[in-house]
Amino acid sequence: MSIYGHKYKVPNEVASDIGEKIRALYVIQLFRKNSDSSKNPVSFLSSYSVLPHVAEWVAQEYCGIKSVEEVKQGLKVEKRADKWGAFLKWANQHHFEQFTTEQLQEQCGFSYQTTLKYLQESPVFRKLKKGLWEVRDAKSDREAK
Repeated sequence: MSIYGHKYKVPNEVASDIGEKIRALYVIQLFRKNSDSSKNPVSFLSSYSVLPHVAEWVAQEYCGIKSVEEVKQGLKVEKRADKWGAFLKWANQHHFEQFTTEQLQEQCGFSYQTTLKYLQESPVFRKLKKGLWEVRDAKSDREAK
């Protein structure tokens, strides 16, 4: 017999929490089946809208994440400006190298169309031919003129 005496006497909050934990365990099962190990399981749970306290519980019990700080790191949403900033930082380390649009798309993490539009508008990249881009150094370009 349960602590509530009958299955219909379980409070809604407790029943909801149990259902959310079951759903979170299913999402972790999907994560392990379909995802590479470089991704954070907490951010994967978050992408399925699993409640934060349930994601923390699953991460600690089933994913080997011990510290709450690791959990919070996984819940942090990466902002668009941060992604572009990291992409430009990467580009500054690869001056005068040539890349395809697909390689640059994979590096920046945005869709093909978004990446293409950015490459066309950005002074950091120069189009060599269809689908091929060169990373430019603005300082060197100014000194050359």
